[in-house]
Amino acid sequence: MTKRVIAVPLQGGKVAANPQFQESLKQLGLDPNAVVQRVQDELKKYGKYPVQKVELEVTSPSRYEVKVYLPPIGDLLLKLFGKDTGVHDSRNEVLGNLTFEQLVEIAMFKRDELKSRTLKAAVKQLLSTCKAIGVTVDGKPAEEVMKELDSGKYAEIINKFEKLWQQ
Repeated sequence: MTKRVIAVPLQGGKVAANPQFQESLKQLGLDPNAVVQRVQDELKKYGKYPVQKVELEVTSPSRYEVKVYLPPIGDLLLKLFGKDTGVHDSRNEVLGNLTFEQLVEIAMFKRDELKSRTLKAAVKQLLSTCKAIGVTVDGKPAEEVMKELDSGKYAEIINKFEKLWQQ
């Protein structure tokens, strides 16, 4: 069987298991109820983050992978803070504040899209976006956090998640 990709219909952040979706799963030999449950379990991991789309990559009737996609980083941060646009002057205005742990969590969720070799590099990418749209981290400007990251201040947190990043 070649790999098939099926878009999972979502409604209000939950799977909308319509008859067409269920029929597609049955045709591939999958149990629709089990698939819906697994997708819901995956969606729970993303908690408060807005999910853009969910896909199933089916390789055989017994093997499939649930792929959850978040919006692009800038859009994701804007949606987290309930805004449509970033601030006009990111040096003097603040859109919102994230903790460093939230930043790492977002990097982990966006790992495949960021294509960074290390978690530290991915966090730096996120910090650049934070700087551009006016998001602070731990109450500090993103460029200050980036300097602290380079000096090793956040090494413990980075090292804690680096093994997961490399998998």
